[in-house]
Amino acid sequence: MLEPGPGDRRIFPEMEAMGAKELEGVAGHALRAFRAWKDAPRLRRRQLLEAWLDQFTVIREELALSVTRETGKPITLARAEVARAEATLKATLEALSTFGEEAIPYDLMAGAEGCRATLRRYPVGPVLAITPFNFPVNLAMHKLAPALAAACSVIWKPCPQAPHTSRLLWETFEAARIQAAAPVHLMQLASADPAAAERLAQDARVAVVSFTGSERVARHLEQVLAGKRLLLELGGNAAVVVDEQVDAVAVARQLAPAAVAAAGQSCCKAQRIYVHRQSWAVFLPAFVEAVQAQPVGDPMDPATVVGPLIDEATARRVDEGLDRVVAAGAQVLLRGRREGALLPPAILTGLPEDDPLQCEEAFSPVTILTPVDSFEQGLKLAAATRFGLRASAYSRDQRNLRLAESTLRAGGVLLNLPPTFRLDAAPFGGVLASGVGFEGPRWAMEGFTEGRLVIEGPAL
Repeated sequence: MLEPGPGDRRIFPEMEAMGAKELEGVAGHALRAFRAWKDAPRLRRRQLLEAWLDQFTVIREELALSVTRETGKPITLARAEVARAEATLKATLEALSTFGEEAIPYDLMAGAEGCRATLRRYPVGPVLAITPFNFPVNLAMHKLAPALAAACSVIWKPCPQAPHTSRLLWETFEAARIQAAAPVHLMQLASADPAAAERLAQDARVAVVSFTGSERVARHLEQVLAGKRLLLELGGNAAVVVDEQVDAVAVARQLAPAAVAAAGQSCCKAQRIYVHRQSWAVFLPAFVEAVQAQPVGDPMDPATVVGPLIDEATARRVDEGLDRVVAAGAQVLLRGRREGALLPPAILTGLPEDDPLQCEEAFSPVTILTPVDSFEQGLKLAAATRFGLRASAYSRDQRNLRLAESTLRAGGVLLNLPPTFRLDAAPFGGVLASGVGFEGPRWAMEGFTEGRLVIEGPAL
């Protein structure tokens, strides 16, 4: 076992949960801050985000260390996440320059001569942003920065697993807010248990709930928040289809970190890999070797790629799931011994398509390989899922790639790239059970605003 234990949240004190009266005050503060901010010109919003960027860059390393200490994410990956969060903030600044007004050619019909039309976007109100533990900085930035840029106030309910990290990030914003003379309570950090968070989400003063997390919680929110704008970034079950024409060894090496990095705690991780039978004999040993080459262990070691899962209970549950499928006849291609929260990568084959380990979200360093007789069969199996976040296909045949594009129903279809490949300035979201709406700064800003078509005719 590592000392102190990876992801050991005893290193930092937990954030004290707010009571009902405190949360009632949070909603009121958010509405007052929104009213003071909703008409802020782009220049003022830009100045605030620029000040935040300055504050953020000062503590990049401190933030990365905090992510590793609290969640167990390997330090190299934590540093990469913090760098991505900085890029997300910069992308929000870029989006702000052009967001909010679009000229519409309205003089295309008789009687509209001399008319001018503009589609303008207006902020809808306070945003409740609920963020997860696997990317506690960058996924938070994907909600917080666009909401502020859209002229909304924000109530941020961060994950309970990374309280110090969340407070550090909030403190950088608060310093920037003071520097930019922005309204008090423009972004509030609200810790709350699930029941209290639900009451806050139901508060009429909260206009939008932006949630990243489990499908189970999202479905509950949809029931209790009927009629409220709800933006959802949920789980995935990313499939990859590999045809017989590609360099199987090169593809295997590219997919290995996409399957196991950060213990596979990504909703985009490569979970199901369907390989053409003609490439199977080459791909299988190459993938196993490539996964074995990913260093496992101490998350503070810069070489580590596979650190611990978020806690020992989660690691035990995944390990027990492996025991179950192996007892049922699955073939083990790679598996190691669990030590506390540290679970080495596992590679299996021979699972039924309806097995939970195959058809639900793994969110762990478990990968399922399956041989297929054709690229088309692989696409059919890959698409047979209720999830729709990310999917990948590898081929040198453009017809195959176009077929993959039209067959794989997902918010993101990656061609000759792993499903984890992401540009933070681009749209990101899911369909089916994987969510509603897109993130990425400009698209997130659309979710926090409403369109208003303003048509002006000639003076009479």
